[in-house]
Amino acid sequence: MIRDLLDIYNRNIINIIIVSLVLVIPVTIFLLLANNFMYEMDLENPNLSALFLIILNFTMLFPPFFFIAWKDMNDQDFKLREVLKEFVNHFGYIFAFTLLFYLLAIYGAVLLFIPTFIGLSMILLIPLFTNRNTIKESLFGAWKIIKEENFFLLIDLVIIISLNLLAWSGMVYLVGGFENNMLVFIILRSLINALVFPILYIYLAVKYRRESY
Repeated sequence: MIRDLLDIYNRNIINIIIVSLVLVIPVTIFLLLANNFMYEMDLENPNLSALFLIILNFTMLFPPFFFIAWKDMNDQDFKLREVLKEFVNHFGYIFAFTLLFYLLAIYGAVLLFIPTFIGLSMILLIPLFTNRNTIKESLFGAWKIIKEENFFLLIDLVIIISLNLLAWSGMVYLVGGFENNMLVFIILRSLINALVFPILYIYLAVKYRRESY
């Protein structure tokens, strides 16, 4: 699997770099600025809003890279504008389902771990099924993976969450000595996302999608 991931990444490195520059960095900067604005508004539960924006940052950028990986796995040619269109075409779809399953994960936490696991797993998997014809087919595809790969999904969730926490705490420590540490933090985080997100997206596509596009 690691070899497949690296092969796909290397074959599409130019497209990946362009999409990272055009989408990943600007979107991450925008959402981190929005995150900072949430705290300045002095909301009742700013941490919940901040966590949602962090998760949304990951999910909304997923479709273009899934498109790249899936086209490559099926030996199909594609153009860069098709990749960028994936972001625009699925923006509302990803936002709605990320919000829905985020609420399930958060408020389902009082009902023990299962609703939280299902909610987070659906958030992770739904972008892998944006190419299905109907919402029902997308949900069924994601649910099928949860039933068949629940243990490995749990491991992947722990790894992804741990990487985010590690990156977050590491950057807070690094920028602590800078005068304008928020700006430095935002730029650094956007660059890290541009490097790490494509690898995670391709890894998830290779691991959890098996059908033809």
